[in-house]
Amino acid sequence: MEITNIDFSSYDESQPATLKALGDQVYAALTSSGFMTVSNIGITQELRDRIFALSRDFFGQAEADKHQVGYRTASENFGYQAMLMEHLDPTKPADIKETFTMRNVERYFDDPSRWPSQEFRDLILYFYDEVFKAAQKLMRVFAAVLKTDNDFFIQRHAERNNVTLRLLHYPSFDANQVNDEQLGAGAHTDYGMITLLFQDGVEGLEVCDKDGNWLSAPAYTDRIIINTGDLMYRWTNDLFRSTPHRVRPQTEGRERFSIAMFIDPDEQAMIETLASCITPDRPNRYQPIRAGEHILQKIQATHGTAY
Repeated sequence: MEITNIDFSSYDESQPATLKALGDQVYAALTSSGFMTVSNIGITQELRDRIFALSRDFFGQAEADKHQVGYRTASENFGYQAMLMEHLDPTKPADIKETFTMRNVERYFDDPSRWPSQEFRDLILYFYDEVFKAAQKLMRVFAAVLKTDNDFFIQRHAERNNVTLRLLHYPSFDANQVNDEQLGAGAHTDYGMITLLFQDGVEGLEVCDKDGNWLSAPAYTDRIIINTGDLMYRWTNDLFRSTPHRVRPQTEGRERFSIAMFIDPDEQAMIETLASCITPDRPNRYQPIRAGEHILQKIQATHGTAY
């Protein structure tokens, strides 16, 4: 499938016209497919290479070592999970992937029991900060095009206690080892505001179009794939789509690594429909909802009673 790319090299927060011009491109992409890619937003290729190398090294460890930093509770949403421990589509077989999830990184920064090593922790925090800076650029562009205060979205992510970084590994399997309807990641929508996805060149991501067709997305290494989630869908009164997507099993002889950063509003942030998204032809469709409650319910649903 074709995904619109938006070049952020012209970004200048001191120039409202520049933000609006970028915003018009963002608006067109997110109201049509809910997906776009961005380039030149401040994440260097050297940093991407370092974080993918870190991920490969971690997932290459013995299972027992990875479980030393294992996942504990859905409310923490932090730690390693082995394959078949998550159902992103709760109605389907468990996902064929392993993950290391890091929500609210600062909370656990000084606890060595939660990290594989100090070097791992330090690089993760650096990457987390750099991606969040890129996300703040997007937030200012959203504010411009949605006609709200410049720092509206930034203020609702100020504590970063729902911002989550996730390393993902999809091992390669023979097709006869995969059960019917089993996926690398089950069909789902993301829960919060936006997701920034980094890929290693191996395809697998599929996006559902408006007609219900599953389309393969390119595995860009020089662009970031961005999609809007459920809370942005509510904020914009269904204008910015929260599009179902999934990852197919890796049955073609190659393993897949990806890195997702979920930019989700602070736990106590109240999500209320933006005034600019309410018109006589599009009345308000949603009651206010607290971000933390919505996201926790979604996470718990993917784990059954395990957490």
